[in-house]
Amino acid sequence: MAVDRSRLPAPGPPLSFNFPEMRRATLGNGLRICTIEHHEVPLITCFVLMPIGSSQDPQHQPGLAAITGDLLDEGSGDLDALAVHEALGRIGAHLDTEIGADATLLELTTLEQYAPRALELLASMVRNPRLDQRDFDRVRELRLNRLVQLRDLPPAVADRIFTHHLYRDHPYGHLPIGAEGSLQALLLKDVVAFHRRVYTPAYATVIVVGDASHDRLAALV
Repeated sequence: MAVDRSRLPAPGPPLSFNFPEMRRATLGNGLRICTIEHHEVPLITCFVLMPIGSSQDPQHQPGLAAITGDLLDEGSGDLDALAVHEALGRIGAHLDTEIGADATLLELTTLEQYAPRALELLASMVRNPRLDQRDFDRVRELRLNRLVQLRDLPPAVADRIFTHHLYRDHPYGHLPIGAEGSLQALLLKDVVAFHRRVYTPAYATVIVVGDASHDRLAALV
């Protein structure tokens, strides 16, 4: 069958998609909760969204929000960094942290039967990270080494220069990873103070999706 390539093909019939019901609630401490039922697989995924990103870095401390986010899973409560990840591994949970210009996002996925323990660990990371000096020194050193490596990567250099020229002195004018000088001058007490100031329930939104009822999902949160 010949195809007329001189004109665009006609559009087909519109596709329909029914979004699942999402229920919202706000707790007395300001924490916003969204729940969505999804029963196709026996999993529960929880997102903790904080409107805290590199644009909230103090002008003289680029990289502060990102290193704070990276330290959340480096031990919390009575568990050190290794124990946290061992606890997650024992229940088959997967944790991912992403820090951008405007937000920090923690994503945790686990089997429904282990959701109480998984969310307990996630809550401890967000609310009560250990923020030990040894972990801070190690994570900062990893970031400094990464910045040295990025000097030799043309795409990374272009990204940094483009961001600076586009935004100049605006809070978007630096990448989340920060700069060598600011990271070297950063102290653990700066991270502790930043976490205490911005990681509050009133700033947070928790979205939980999975194989459970809305009431069960909300109760887990």
